[in-house]
Amino acid sequence: MGTMERYAKVGMQELDQRLAKIVEAARKQPVSVYRYGAPWVWIVSQDDWQSALKEVASCIPPGHSLVLLKPRVEETLLAHDEILNALARSSGMTISPHTLMHLLLLQLLYSVPSEKQLYEQLNYNLLFRWFVGLELKSRVWNFSLFSHDLNAVLASEQAVRLLQSIVNEVCCGALLQMPEFSLNLALLHSWLAKHSGQGGPNNHA
Repeated sequence: MGTMERYAKVGMQELDQRLAKIVEAARKQPVSVYRYGAPWVWIVSQDDWQSALKEVASCIPPGHSLVLLKPRVEETLLAHDEILNALARSSGMTISPHTLMHLLLLQLLYSVPSEKQLYEQLNYNLLFRWFVGLELKSRVWNFSLFSHDLNAVLASEQAVRLLQSIVNEVCCGALLQMPEFSLNLALLHSWLAKHSGQGGPNNHA
């Protein structure tokens, strides 16, 4: 225990002199290396590093509304797997249609005003990354690909009506009373307005 305590924080000179011992200590507890009196890097074990890269979920508050919402959203999307997969094939999508539906739901739930801002959120918002299935080490798609695939979903009346169904049937009641949500129904209606035959209830059955 004494060794672990001693090497919780070290300077560059000590790092040079005692590297082997410090690396050994880092297998049990991360070591912060200081340079010119300021934090510089951490030395961590491979297991700790791999765990940190994989576990975006560990950063998400367990009682958050999205945590309650996600299983119900995924259950609904799985029930429409055939429609979404057919859309992916016909549109030449690279991004999973399930991921794209999650993205559009985030845009609605948080009133994200543009796809550009939605894209930017994926680069730094851990909650958004977790909801769409991106891990910490996952690279976000380039914007042109992201924009193409997102608009392919919005060009599908069936997909947009499925989003409407999720909003009406899943994102309802107490969940939408949570302060973190600011549902943008006007945006959803603008997506719907681009398609004809808006009243057909069998389109999302």
